[in-house]
Amino acid sequence: MVLVRQEESQQPIQMVKGGAFEGTLHGPFGHGYGEGAGEGIDDAEWVVARDKPMYDEIFYTLSPVDGKITGANAKKEMVRSKLPNSVLGKIWKLADIDKDGMLDDEEFALANHLIKVKLEGHELPNELPAHLLPPSKRKVAE
Repeated sequence: MVLVRQEESQQPIQMVKGGAFEGTLHGPFGHGYGEGAGEGIDDAEWVVARDKPMYDEIFYTLSPVDGKITGANAKKEMVRSKLPNSVLGKIWKLADIDKDGMLDDEEFALANHLIKVKLEGHELPNELPAHLLPPSKRKVAE
């Protein structure tokens, strides 16, 4: 038995090279891949769009002016999540893509998506992943 273990330890490790996940450690099988803020990373459609109609209903009750809601109006809705202010502040920074202190419907939907991610027990990213950028903001952030 000892000889078998020695023989196995001397064999080279077989590894597949190349492919769509070149440069990643475990490809789509890595810990947390496609979960939390990584959900929808491989989808062609913006992952937030799935729940956007529900978020839009809330958005339009918050008295948008010129298609945007103020920070105060957004806060009234966001605090309902019962997340700490420090977490909501981070969500605001991630969601306010154009940094104008207001949220349009896509930014509001993104904020609510990030609230959902956090409430599901996942960590928030320090920087917004490219796949979470709202489609209309993809040029702004580049």
